[in-house]
Amino acid sequence: MIRIFLFSLLFLGTVGTVSAEPLIMSAPEAANAVASNEMILIDIRSPGEWAETGVAQGAIALTMHNPDFPQQITAILNADHGKTIGLICATGGRTEYVVSFLSQNGFEDVVDVSEGMIGNDRGPGWIARGMPLISADDARMAYQLLTLQR
Repeated sequence: MIRIFLFSLLFLGTVGTVSAEPLIMSAPEAANAVASNEMILIDIRSPGEWAETGVAQGAIALTMHNPDFPQQITAILNADHGKTIGLICATGGRTEYVVSFLSQNGFEDVVDVSEGMIGNDRGPGWIARGMPLISADDARMAYQLLTLQR
């Protein structure tokens, strides 16, 4: 799946110049940025993971496992919304990879919420911090609303 993602991004012509190291943000910082309307937070986990744990309040659910993910994320990144894009997954592994790839290919306003939903050595995670959650259906609806605004 990652190879399809990489190929699709390259095929779409999104390769640019190499930029600085990807930005990292904690779960509370991301929640504040979403609440102040400065960030669009995208949960890139699988639908099964969303159903199991819920999704971060204010996030949109856009699974990286969908074959259309490269086009969907590229459309969000290229939209003129004036906001940073934050990515969150379970423990930060997937977002680290995707954010790094996007950053190296010219997308500068992409942030890795690196502790993820479950946590890792960078932090306890959205859920363990007791931060608010929404259902997967609500998070999918947020994606639909975002696409209607473009």
